[in-house]
Amino acid sequence: MLADRINARKDAVRTVDPVTMEEFDAILGSSTGYSATTKAGTSVSAKRALGLSAWYSGVRYLSEVMAGLPVHRYRDTPTGRKRVASPPWMKRPDVERPWYSLIELIMMGLLHQGNGHAFKLREASTGQVVGLRGVQSERVTGGTAPDGTKRFAIDRNENLFTTREILHVPGLSYNGQYGLNPIQYSADVLGAAAATDDYASRFFSNSTNLGGVISVEHAMSEPQAAALKAEWEAFHKGILNSHRTGVLSKGARYDRVTLDAASSQLLESRSYGVLEVARLLRLPPHKLYELTNATFSNIEHQSIEAITDGIQPWCERIESCINYDPDLTPEGTFIKFELEGRLRGDTASRYQSYTAAIGGPWMAPNEARILEDRPPIPGGDVVLSPLNMQPVGAERPATTGGQPS
Repeated sequence: MLADRINARKDAVRTVDPVTMEEFDAILGSSTGYSATTKAGTSVSAKRALGLSAWYSGVRYLSEVMAGLPVHRYRDTPTGRKRVASPPWMKRPDVERPWYSLIELIMMGLLHQGNGHAFKLREASTGQVVGLRGVQSERVTGGTAPDGTKRFAIDRNENLFTTREILHVPGLSYNGQYGLNPIQYSADVLGAAAATDDYASRFFSNSTNLGGVISVEHAMSEPQAAALKAEWEAFHKGILNSHRTGVLSKGARYDRVTLDAASSQLLESRSYGVLEVARLLRLPPHKLYELTNATFSNIEHQSIEAITDGIQPWCERIESCINYDPDLTPEGTFIKFELEGRLRGDTASRYQSYTAAIGGPWMAPNEARILEDRPPIPGGDVVLSPLNMQPVGAERPATTGGQPS
């Protein structure tokens, strides 16, 4: 296989050999080109999955929320964590692609191929990384060299790259190096949802709302049967001809044998497909607009759950890969996605928590104002004491008879 041939070489160049069927299957299995015939009889690929409204909606939610999260760079100091200026590769990753588009591309790769990739753009004279150019993951084939380091081939080109040239974010994996293809491992689940969609389309396309069999008492030749069928479909096939009155001649009889959408549980099956996709993406169903079991009492908590269970793990995965790379985050610095704005509750709950935190004392008033997108106020950086809200460390006034003197 192609991965084995990559593993066998330590150098950066190899000779291109004719592609074998085994190699071709390997390429398809790790890219958008991957397609499998599922137990439901449908063919599933990344593009087919995006044709499912539930999968498209969930992937769009995860990608857009991740791409839109604020990201800041910090440095650990003896006095605590301090926020520092963002590096060039965060401010302007590429000449034609902002940070939003870069993270969105990495997320699409993770959700459909199990891996996200970006080229490191370096300043010619110093070699410092000044940008990140996203690479579509279906173009990348990965392997491991004998010394344990990663090797990447782009578009089956003879040049091999290492992690010095490419930022690699693997998804869920067996070996911790290369992520598993979610489409491949969830093919049967997505195939069942796709089959339900296909069945629904054909149901409404072919339905006459009088579904059944036309029978006659005497034998008919094949042309006669075809003519009778064509005459019936001309007047009754399709949604525009629904509920029209059927007329039969020559002793023909119509026997109803098909089921309607309710009897065949078509709607329930399509709803179940949405729930299956929600499980795969680790999202509450209401984020895919499946509101059957949603109530006003639990919708806020489910929205928070979408962040803690659906978004936060992706944040930590991308953070860990970037923070582990010395080319991007020198020792003592790290980046962090800020989730506080997405975890806000209702107004009353937020204000109550701010009051408790500011009087804790562990939060300054200006910290709460920043979280609410409000400008700081003079003196608002001082942490107050819970007894009488005086600055921490200040002497308390002497008291006489229990009252301040």
